[in-house]
Amino acid sequence: MGNRPKRLILPRVAAVLLAGVVLQFLLPHLSDPVGIVVTSVPIAVTGFFAAAGFLRWARVGRGRLRAGWGLGAVAAVTFGVAYLVYIAAAVLGHPPESAGDGLSLLAAVLATGALVLASPRLTDLAARLTLALDVTAVAGALYALAWQQILSGAQGDLEPGTFLMFAVIMAVEALAAALALVLMSRSAPTPNGYALRLLAGGLGIFALAAGTAVHNDTEDLHWYATGAGGGYLVATLLIGLASRTVLPSADRTGERVFAGIWPILPYIPVVLALAEVLRSYVRTGTLTPVLVWFLLTAVAVAMLRQLLMLATIRSLIGSLRHQADHDALTGLPNRAAFYGRAAAELAAAELHTAVLVLDLDGFKQVNDTMGHAAGDALLIEVARRLTAAVRAEDTAARLGGDEFVAILPALLEPDQADEVAARMLHDIGQPMIVAGRELCVRASVGIAVCRGPGHELDRLLVEADLALYEVKDAGKGTFRRNERVVAA
Repeated sequence: MGNRPKRLILPRVAAVLLAGVVLQFLLPHLSDPVGIVVTSVPIAVTGFFAAAGFLRWARVGRGRLRAGWGLGAVAAVTFGVAYLVYIAAAVLGHPPESAGDGLSLLAAVLATGALVLASPRLTDLAARLTLALDVTAVAGALYALAWQQILSGAQGDLEPGTFLMFAVIMAVEALAAALALVLMSRSAPTPNGYALRLLAGGLGIFALAAGTAVHNDTEDLHWYATGAGGGYLVATLLIGLASRTVLPSADRTGERVFAGIWPILPYIPVVLALAEVLRSYVRTGTLTPVLVWFLLTAVAVAMLRQLLMLATIRSLIGSLRHQADHDALTGLPNRAAFYGRAAAELAAAELHTAVLVLDLDGFKQVNDTMGHAAGDALLIEVARRLTAAVRAEDTAARLGGDEFVAILPALLEPDQADEVAARMLHDIGQPMIVAGRELCVRASVGIAVCRGPGHELDRLLVEADLALYEVKDAGKGTFRRNERVVAA
């Protein structure tokens, strides 16, 4: 990460933390209504401030990115309105808590959807499935920890409707925090890449503050006790800060440069939840249903993750093999692959075998007048036509530049090589569209033929090159077979 953005962000984060600490120390000296107003006013203002920041991102974004930031702005506005409701309730003295809680829950749902839309789209199916599995594992771990440490103790002390509301809120916030953590771990480090980290921190602290508030309620403590009051403010201010911070780019393949602790940070909750499973079993000899379901989910996710990893590795190995044997531009076999296949064909030959060397006429002029991109497009089209012109048992390859080669095994007569060469020149000579212009390209072909096994590829290539030079000297645009290579 660059030092300058860090110098700009860190003081702001420190100020946010200081504001939370100051508020937490201040709240015990205020009455509950005044404390709610003092806490809710900056949170509501920050919600609207964040909405303006997300709208700014939406205006410059396109497609799903614009939709994501637009939804983020709606979530922030909803959150701000929820705290206006809390303020009004505290002032009026008869708090409609359910309305504020419902709006907060809606804001969390909208924020989760905004994160999904605003994150760069993964084009690879395996990467998308891996992301979904990781989010499932982390969200399950966060919810299992919240249940074990907070919700299970509150179940008997709260009304069923109130407990259900808290359970749903914690589930949604665990999902949002998990999604932010996983996306943060997959974001490529950039000089300004702090937004997802701030957003993840804000959502995580907000979930922790909400859980602490539930704990306070069941223990007959003040709503702001155990750091909940300052936690709400810190979480909201971090989200507001994230809305004004440049977003990091993401690796669309699902891979990431592993730097520092960030890639492993989302899985710390998974480790903690597994430790809680072990602690609970050692202490009681049994597991709660939530821990059992978490354990089963973790095992299933790990198995699916392993299968995806194996599939990804297999696909990667196949891709590397293809890259090692094929020309990156045209997709034809490269020089090394051609030499290997040709050597095998020559060693097993029983009939005639021909080697054809093809060179484009005037290719340099295309590069010079139309640019190298047009030259590349021309080579790709020539490779496609060359592949269509040879027989199924033949192998065409690119040696480099505008030079192509083909080996034709099992020819009954040398004249069959002439037929293939004539078809190559005919197909390549047909008009083609390159860079918006119609081109008619000519080529020249040199042919060398041998019979039986035991011939060296390099000798055949030399003889084919000699025939090609004779064609070039004679006026180009045709083929010639070198008669000096005779049957063994």
